[in-house]
Amino acid sequence: MNHTRKNKISQQHQKRLENIAQMLKEMRFSEGLNQDGFADNGVSRRQIQRGESGCNISLQKLFTILDCYEGYTLSDFFEGMQ
Repeated sequence: MNHTRKNKISQQHQKRLENIAQMLKEMRFSEGLNQDGFADNGVSRRQIQRGESGCNISLQKLFTILDCYEGYTLSDFFEGMQ
């Protein structure tokens, strides 16, 4: 069965989601964490997987994930993204 997205995402937005995913992966790797390392902060492994695979996560969830890391601000996170 062929499933299609409810809301089609433009190529530009998909590229942004991919950039966010890559940044989240790099941050986690640089901290030496695995995807289970966020449970104490209320973030499930599945939520990390969704963010790191370029799925459309909510801003609130992105903020929660970013709060798990020390020293990253929103401006740091989005620096260089278009």
